[in-house]
Amino acid sequence: MKFFIKNYQEIKNRVLIYRNKDYSFDVVPIDGAGGSSILINDLQLEIDYEGNVMYVWGYCPLIEYEETELFPQKDRQYELVVLLDNPPKLGVSYRLNEDNNWPIHINKKKGWVCLGDPNMEGKQLIQFAPSCIASMLGQELTAVWLQPEQLPPLGESETEKNVKKSKKKWIFW
Repeated sequence: MKFFIKNYQEIKNRVLIYRNKDYSFDVVPIDGAGGSSILINDLQLEIDYEGNVMYVWGYCPLIEYEETELFPQKDRQYELVVLLDNPPKLGVSYRLNEDNNWPIHINKKKGWVCLGDPNMEGKQLIQFAPSCIASMLGQELTAVWLQPEQLPPLGESETEKNVKKSKKKWIFW
């Protein structure tokens, strides 16, 4: 799957949020849907009928991740377009990473989440939606950087802590 950069665009007045109880990203307000998407892990890059990436949304648990000090420092606001063999079909998601999940890296100090390769050296950074930056090497998408309005509390959840405690209590012979 190839991506290319189109015209300069004004970023729409939307806010990227993370819904902790759903383990998902979302944008508010949504002023229409694209109808198709590109999947990275289970995160969806919503696209319109021409392949323009409009915004991100969907399931992305921030449970297993690596911490990083990296974060995107500069970007340009352009349209990001995916090149598909055929026009996108309504209701169909096209998986970018079919072989394995992209790793997740988080910069807790700056509030950035990266799906993919956080190394930006030699890459082109494009802001395609509010608080959403694509890292590209040529026509290949190498990472998506997301900076939600607020990161969720990171670390072990109460449920995970309780499961670990209960396992310590039981001895199996």
